[in-house]
This record gives sequence, C-alpha cells and structure tokens, in this order.
Amino acid sequence: MNFLKSFLASLLAVIVGFLVAIPLIFIVLGGIVASVGQPKEVTVAPASVLQIKLNNPIVENVESSPFDFDFGELDVFGSGTSNMGLYQIIDNIDKAAADNNIKGIYLTPGLGIQTGWANLSTLRDALIRFKDTGKFIYAYAELMTEDSYYLASVADSIFVAPEGLIEFNGLAANPMFYAGMFEKLDVKPKIFKVGTFKSAVEPYIRKDMSEPSRLQTEKYLGAIWDVFVTDVSASRNIPVSQLNDIADSFMFGSGKAAVKAGLVDQTAYDSEMLDRVKAAAGLESQEKLNLVSLSKYMKTPKKGSRISSNKVAVIFADGTINSGKSSSGTVGSSSVVKALRKARKDENVKAVVLRINSPGGSALASDMMAEEIKLVSEAKPIVASMGNVAASGGYYIAAPCDKIFARPNTITGSIGIFSILWEFDQALKDNLGLTFDEVETHDHSNLGNPTFPLDNIEAAFMQQRTEKGYGTFINIVKEGRKFADSTSVDAIAQGRVWSGQDAKGINLVDEFGDLYDAISYVSEQVGITDDYRVVRYPKAKSPFEQMLDDLSQSYTDKMMEGNPLAKELKQLEEMKKIIPESGTYMLMPFSLEIK
Repeated sequence: MNFLKSFLASLLAVIVGFLVAIPLIFIVLGGIVASVGQPKEVTVAPASVLQIKLNNPIVENVESSPFDFDFGELDVFGSGTSNMGLYQIIDNIDKAAADNNIKGIYLTPGLGIQTGWANLSTLRDALIRFKDTGKFIYAYAELMTEDSYYLASVADSIFVAPEGLIEFNGLAANPMFYAGMFEKLDVKPKIFKVGTFKSAVEPYIRKDMSEPSRLQTEKYLGAIWDVFVTDVSASRNIPVSQLNDIADSFMFGSGKAAVKAGLVDQTAYDSEMLDRVKAAAGLESQEKLNLVSLSKYMKTPKKGSRISSNKVAVIFADGTINSGKSSSGTVGSSSVVKALRKARKDENVKAVVLRINSPGGSALASDMMAEEIKLVSEAKPIVASMGNVAASGGYYIAAPCDKIFARPNTITGSIGIFSILWEFDQALKDNLGLTFDEVETHDHSNLGNPTFPLDNIEAAFMQQRTEKGYGTFINIVKEGRKFADSTSVDAIAQGRVWSGQDAKGINLVDEFGDLYDAISYVSEQVGITDDYRVVRYPKAKSPFEQMLDDLSQSYTDKMMEGNPLAKELKQLEEMKKIIPESGTYMLMPFSLEIK
C-alpha cells in the first residue's frame, strides 16, 4: 500500500486532467489525419547547412519517424517537447560530415539543453569530428546557460545577441527534502539503510544535506566542472584559471560583456547571422540559404550502408529501475531480461553492449537483470556503456559485464541499499478520522501495512534484510570487477557516489568512452570490425505512439503557461516519481539536477 504516492498522483491528475481531456481528442484526431501519408525521402541541395537546435528533450534512443509530418518541427503549442534520440543525432552529424552537400553546421542550442553532462560530452565529440573535416560550425543564441555554451564552445565562431545574456557562474545542485512535509501530514517513513554515504534516504528524514552527502556532492560536482572548463579552455584557448575567475565574477553577462571576456566572438542579430552563415557556405548575397533541420536531415539516406548478418546488440536501460515492462523514463526488468535473452540466443548476435542511463531503483528488478547479464557473458562478450548516470542499481547491472566504459563526467557508484516502510496511521486518524483494527493469524501478519506501526522485532528483521541485500551487492561487484575481497569493495561503497573520472581510479570503470567506443571494442573482440550492423533493444516507442505522447505533453505544458501554480504542479509531479513505495531499493541520492 502506498497512500501518499496515490494521493499525490490523484491530486495531480485532478488538477491537470480536466485541462487536457476534451481538447486533446480533437488535437489527436487532427494529428492522425495530418500524419497519414507515404514516407518521403528528403534530398539535400548543394551548399546546404545543417541547423541543429537541440531545444527538445534528448533521450537515449527513439525510433525515426516514417511520416513526412514531423510534430517536433511543427511544434503546435510552441513547447518543443518531442524527444530526440542522442545516437540518432550523433549518427546524423557524422553522416553530414561525409555529405558533400552539407557545407557546415548552424548550431542554435538555446537556453538549456535537456540532457546530462556525459551526453553533452558525447555530442560535443561528434561536433569536433565534424569540424575536423574542414567544414565550419557557427553557434548563435540569444541566451545561453553553461550546458548550451559547452556545446557552442566547439564552434569556429560563437555569436550572441547584443542584449542577450550568457550564464557562466558555475554549477549547483539543489536537492529537495520532504521531511517537513511529512511532519505536517503525520506521515512516518521508516528507513533501513547500509552505508555512510547512502543519502538517497535523506530527503525523507532530513531537512538538509548530511556532511557525508555534501562531501560527495561537492566532489562529483567539482569533477563535472573540471571537465567543462578543461574542454572549453582547449576549444576557446582561454586558461582554466581565467575561466574560473570569470565564473566567480561574471554571473549573467550581456552579449557585449561576453565578447569582452573572450567567451563569445561577436554580437549579432538573427538576420545578420543568416547572412554570415550564407557567406560561410560559399553563397553570394543574392543566393538563397538552404538550412536543413536535423529532423529533416534524418530522412536522408545514408550512403554506403549495407546489411550484414553479424550483429552487435545494443540494449538500452534508460530510466528508473522497476519490475515489469519498460516505459518512458523507466527500465522494466522483464523488458530488459527479454531483450538480453533474445540477444543471447540469437546466433547472429556476436556481442552485446548494455547502455545504462539509470540512477537505480528496485533491488529485486536490478538483481533479475544482473542474473541474465551473467548468462549472456557466459555465451558471448557483453560490455557496459554508461551515460549521464549509472549509479546504485544502475551500477549493479553494469558490474557483471566484461568491461565498463564511462565518460569522466558520468555519475556512477552509489553501491548501497535501503529499505523503506510507510506509517500513515496517525495521519489518517488526525486528518481524516480514519482508524483501523486488526486480526492476525500470526504475530507479524501485518508487517508492511502502513496503518499499523512496526514493532522492534519487525524493525530488526527489515534491517537484517537490508544488510543482507548490501552483502549481495558487494559480492556482485567483487566478482564482476575482480576485487580481492569484500572489504576492498566496502571501502569504496557505503553508498558513495563517484564521478567517472574518480571511478576509473578505483576499479569501478575500465575505460573512458561512449557507446561507439564500446561497440568498436566488442566488434574487435569477436573479429567483425568491418562486417557488422547494430541492432537496438528493447524497441523504442513507435513514431505514432511518440506523437501521441508529444501531443498530450505539449498541450499540458501550454495550458500550464501563466498558471501561478505551474511550478508547484511540476514539483508535485517530481515528488510522485521519486517517493518510493514500501520496498528495498538500490537508488542514488535524490533526484539529481545540476544547473
């Protein structure tokens, strides 16, 4: 039972549901009519420029749309919520690098890119590869935050609106704590944990960060910033010390101030930028500039590709780990196990890459997947590729793999476990006048019932169960990573979160690299370097399913614009996602948002 989570879900549904239901019917019908048609291949004219906006959420993997209609391009409500696949974006940047009709990239990243720092590094590498072919990259924005500037710093020239703003004041993490809310509601979370640093439980029992939690957060936040300034320094030829001085004093600088600080090359308005891009493409002033959007360019054929019988399977574990089927934002153990089993039994699949972007979740679901990963490793090579975060349960499923790849700014580790049970008896009595009685066949038949408090024996049982789970986690890491003993693992575990940079030095990660590096490695291991194709599992949502989701989310976002409760409603939605049901979890500390 999970009264609180159900309450939050119901409250959110009541507030938002009536705004969406009736108009959405007509919008969906209109979208269906507009979408029907034959797939149309896009042809790129000579001297074209690829425009990359990146104003939509970037996820690990999406299906390419076969429809000529593109909801992300049309953006009916102006919210730009249509998801973009990280590796679909990168594949097309690489394709453009080899396309003689594409002369350059016009990068307009906008205010904030909706992905994590490790994925930004991977995108940045793709832009550098493009630039290394001799083609140009121009970047332009009216407003930039650190993440969008990080990508823009690759460009040959960066432009910003004269009265625009650039945020360059360092990074921050601001976890939310619920203990005060629980006190007001008379809700009592009962926590059982192992590990000095297992601070995933802190939001439920504290009103601020513990010192160990603050220490680890400062450490990995600093590591992400170090990658940022090192990369920007190399691209912009500005010393790291100078970049840190700018961050201390610059805050939100105008376009002109950004030019003076060396962060930006020139100021310009949008119309001026189009003239600059046209000239860079080798066009005369009277000629038409052909800007090709990324979504349209994805529909151009890839030259020189052929189908091989040899396959490398990439299995995506993107989201919070739960039992059951995968859905948007969740890793369903049954879906991933099915995909792993399919790859293991397919003789044409020569190797497997497990792509992990997960803060963890259910301990049981993590263990179910880890067992299937062991079976795959007995049959063929399997390596892990870590995205933005592969922590706690996300690390649990990485540990049995033959090799682990991560970015230096990946968030990983958090080898720890906790259990949580909820007590609502006082809340229901005081606030709703509800009381409960009990009849049991045995002394502890009501264990886990949120309407009755735990006794000492039950609390001891839960703690022992949690400690046993921690021992299992330690053993998975010891065997998978070939540590000498459990004590060596425990010394770097205790629920502590590490950056990829630090994780490599303590044997939690083998190599720095992205998904492409992992695929290249396994193809070499099985001797199919020049003769294989990549297959992705589980299958992403169909374009039609994605379109319906986009329509619904876009309309909801649009209706919330200007609503004085919009911020609170968003926080309520986040709370609904991260307040767990009663159970045992391998989950990293709080909902991580770095700004």
